[in-house]
Amino acid sequence: MTFRLITPKPLRVGDVVGIAAISGPVKTSDLEKGIELLEKLGLRVRLSRNIHERKNYLAGSDHMRVEELNNFFLDPMIRGIFFARGGYGSMRVLQEINYDAIIGDPKIMIGMSDITALSMAVFRRCGLITLAGPMIAGQIHSGLDEKSMNSFVEALTEPVARYQIVREVGPPGLKVLRQGRMKGPLLGGCLSLLVSLLGTPYCPNFTGCVLFIEDVNEPPYKIDRMLTQMKLAGIFENIGGVMICQFSGDGPEIAASTVERIVLDYVKPDTIPVISNFPHGHVLPNITLPVGALIEFEASADGAHLRIV
Repeated sequence: MTFRLITPKPLRVGDVVGIAAISGPVKTSDLEKGIELLEKLGLRVRLSRNIHERKNYLAGSDHMRVEELNNFFLDPMIRGIFFARGGYGSMRVLQEINYDAIIGDPKIMIGMSDITALSMAVFRRCGLITLAGPMIAGQIHSGLDEKSMNSFVEALTEPVARYQIVREVGPPGLKVLRQGRMKGPLLGGCLSLLVSLLGTPYCPNFTGCVLFIEDVNEPPYKIDRMLTQMKLAGIFENIGGVMICQFSGDGPEIAASTVERIVLDYVKPDTIPVISNFPHGHVLPNITLPVGALIEFEASADGAHLRIV
C-alpha cells in the first residue's frame, strides 16, 4: 500500500447524512427505526430519491442508483452516507462512481454485505477508510444488541485513531487458531463479493493486510470453491493475518469449521495469526470494523487484540 490513506471526519450533532440504496429494493417500513436512531444521535437525514424504487431485484436502474450516490458524494452538506440494505447491485455501478468527488470531500460511509464491493473499490481507487457495519433496513431495523449499538455509535462519532474495535482481549467466544502478531491494513468483507472482484481493477492489493471474511447462506462446497479461488489468485500468499468472522445461515457450525480448515491449510507460514468466530457479519453482535485502517493484530493464548495504529 503506497498511497496515502484518507480518514473521514467523525459525525457531529447537526450533521446531514444521506441514506443511499445502491443494491436491492427497500421497504419503506424498514427505514423507520434507522431514521429514528440517526435522528436520536442528532443527525439530519436525507433519503436518496431512488430509495423507494424497484426494478426487478434492484432499487431502480443502474443510472438512477449511482447518480443518487454520486450526488451525495458531491453535496458538501452531506457528511456521512449510510446504506439502506444489501442484496445485489453495487458491482453494477462501480465504473460510474465519482471517485474524484470522494477524494475531494471524504465522508463517512457505512455498510456491509453487498456494500463490500463498493468499500473495496473505494479503498483501491481512493484510499478512503470506510466502515463495515449494520445497515438501516437490515440489522438496525431488526434491532441492535448493546455491544453492536455501542460499536456502531463509537465508530461514527469518534476519530478513527481513537476508535476501539474491541475493548477486551478476546472477545468472548473468539477462537485463536494460530498465534502471531503483525501490523497491516484491515481489508475484507463478505466473501462472495471479495471473490467477485478478483481480476477486476476494483480489487485492492491484499499484501500485508489483515483479511477479514464473513458470509451468509453459503453451503460448505461453495465456501471451499471461493476460498480456493482466492488461493489460486494468490491472495493468501502475502497476507499478514486472518480474521474469520460470522458465517451464518443454515448449518453455521459446519460452514465455520469449513472456513477454519481451509484457511489453515491455505495460509502459510504458521506464524501468520488466524482467529475465528469474531463478532462481525450478518448476525448479532456485529462489531463495526474500520476497513482500510492500519491495525495492530495479535493473537495469543489469551485471545486476540486489535488496535488501530
